[in-house]
Amino acid sequence: EVTSKEKNITYEAPLRVKVALKNTKTKKKDVQEIFLCDFPLMTDRGTFIINGIERVIVSQIIRSAGVFFTSNFLRERNRVFYGAKIIPNRGAWLEFETDSNNVIWVKIDRKRKVAATALLRAFGLSSDEGIRKAFKDVETNPDINFTEATLAKDSSTNQDEGLIEVYKRIRPGDMATADNAKSLIFAMFFNFDRYDFAKVGRYKMNQRFSTNYPLDEENRVLKVEDLVNVIKEIIRLNISQDDADDIDHLGNRRIRAVGELVQNKFRVGLARMERIIKDRMSTMDPTTLTPSKLINARPVIG
Repeated sequence: EVTSKEKNITYEAPLRVKVALKNTKTKKKDVQEIFLCDFPLMTDRGTFIINGIERVIVSQIIRSAGVFFTSNFLRERNRVFYGAKIIPNRGAWLEFETDSNNVIWVKIDRKRKVAATALLRAFGLSSDEGIRKAFKDVETNPDINFTEATLAKDSSTNQDEGLIEVYKRIRPGDMATADNAKSLIFAMFFNFDRYDFAKVGRYKMNQRFSTNYPLDEENRVLKVEDLVNVIKEIIRLNISQDDADDIDHLGNRRIRAVGELVQNKFRVGLARMERIIKDRMSTMDPTTLTPSKLINARPVIG
């Protein structure tokens, strides 16, 4: 530490990785130690020395993963309409809203909106009967039926059509087939690499809907039950006109400390490196490959 301060250099250590490259056809296995990058070391005071200057990574306060219910007062109808945001630790946001005609819409990643029932169909709750049955117990208002209003606006009738509807909103202009749509949407929400509530998010969802899912990787992706629960709660709030969640309340926030912030950046570097490796694997001659030829450490260093 003292030396790096005197000489204006970074206090760091080399990060070396043991890599095995296995050829599945010839069963040959190459093991090499590869130098990834020089990684700054943390001092025991929780700081880093970069180019001789001691710096500290500031923790962030962020909105916790999970689900939040929002409200929107419309003066001409003189009542509050409710929506929700499903926020994962990483992955696409889902934003629900109720419009003045009592239709529940959902936006995926701030794109154009689609009827909430179409998303339910895409996730596997495909029949009108199934959807009506799922929300029968919360539709207690004799004058207004949110499920029926939303179904009337929904142009799809089965799972394939639901998938195509949702796909058209996410990727407008692309050729929408049921297979394309299914692979994109399932990867977007049911694949742990691309969607993760983290333990915090799943815990908050369990608390909010008094469910009891374990906090493992399998249950940290989005489930159909989550969607049903969220829409049920939106309908319940629309009827009861209770208060929505307060975003500024510290119970709805959490702290991202040093470790997690560095980890998130590091994950990005590794994901880019993985892409480069896959590219190189497809272009190079498989007989002469070694791990060092495949791995480009640039993205991680960056």
